[in-house]
Amino acid sequence: MEQTVVIEKVVAGGRGLGRLASGQVVLVPGSLPGEALTVRITQLYRGYAEAEIVQINETSPERVQPPCPYYGRCGGCDLQHAAYRAQLTIKQTILEESLKRARLSLPGEFSPALASPGSLGYRFRLRMHLDPSGCLGFHQAATNTVVPVERCLLATEPMNRVLYNLSNSDWPKRLSRQIKAIEIIHSPESDEVMLILYPYQGSLINHRLPEQMAASADAVHVHDQRRTAAPAMLLSQRFSLHGYTYRLTWDHLCFFQTNCAQNVQLVKLAVDMLPQHPSSLTVLDLFCGIGNFTVPIALRGATVLGVEHNHQSVHWAEKNSRNCGLSTTRFAAANVERYLHTLIRQKKHFDCILCDPPRQGLGRAASLMANGLAPKKIIAVSCDPATLARDLAIFTLHGYQLTRLIPIDMFPQTHHIESIGLLERN
Repeated sequence: MEQTVVIEKVVAGGRGLGRLASGQVVLVPGSLPGEALTVRITQLYRGYAEAEIVQINETSPERVQPPCPYYGRCGGCDLQHAAYRAQLTIKQTILEESLKRARLSLPGEFSPALASPGSLGYRFRLRMHLDPSGCLGFHQAATNTVVPVERCLLATEPMNRVLYNLSNSDWPKRLSRQIKAIEIIHSPESDEVMLILYPYQGSLINHRLPEQMAASADAVHVHDQRRTAAPAMLLSQRFSLHGYTYRLTWDHLCFFQTNCAQNVQLVKLAVDMLPQHPSSLTVLDLFCGIGNFTVPIALRGATVLGVEHNHQSVHWAEKNSRNCGLSTTRFAAANVERYLHTLIRQKKHFDCILCDPPRQGLGRAASLMANGLAPKKIIAVSCDPATLARDLAIFTLHGYQLTRLIPIDMFPQTHHIESIGLLERN
């Protein structure tokens, strides 16, 4: 069934929203605001429909030819059809509407989306799927079908060289019965590239496999769920912020922002949100990872407690802190919500709390932070506008005001939106 629609806006998830003649909402992938389209309904749900583009009758001036030959088949990107400046506007609008839906007032300082230093070639980590036929690539959108990929425009050139050579070797077919995924990781400082092989559960892997594949990358490592095997290669990045030069080191079991250049800008924003004289500050860094924020905040003179559930990340956070000569940091390997209860029972006080939770956001931890610890400032980093809005609403109920919000484009060409906000207690 074909119908004509005009796209009003792009919503969370990267699809354009229009209305059918009946008034029903329709979501259309690959569309842009203002475009008049002939669409074909592909799925009906209660309250809305999904459709695909049959023809573009009126084209947005922001539409561009996607540079990637896999675009539309590979499910990794969904905004390559939009000029980069339009992508930034789309993301800022989505974040703004998420706040409005949560009945939150926009902050006095709501900055334009911060552009990534590179809109292509920015990813230092890719996870590729390997199907039983030996096809190496990414999943097609909303399916488990693997689209073979020899080159990803979002990845760095060293990673693409490894990917191309691997794809054109006999290794994918040789590995396909034992290995379900291959991760390609580029170390920002050394420019070395590592392959991580993820076996099917119960697969017996030849212990000489990394040695046999040595020509494929600088290092090859078979992922061990028991974590008994030492990593084949360490990853590191150098930073220069506020006159301090330091290095962070980690391994493949740790989370780290895959857009390393944009992460530098994010860290600077977070540090700049602290008071001008941080030397007497006490800061709680929740979901601290390997010390991405902890180390630079402590280098400015603050006393910082980092909390992170991943024991491996805490190991590297402690090591990174020691390597920077810091004596004002300590770390706890613990569930964040449970540890907040402990801090409240101990009547601990912090001038500022910084949090960088996973996609599901803070949830009940938000109330514990705001009501139980009640710092003067909360710096909230988020990778999901919906859960951010939910958590911000909780903070405001407990007497905090959102004074600053900055969308961060950590993932160009995709609908994903990072942001950082500053809340101050009334």
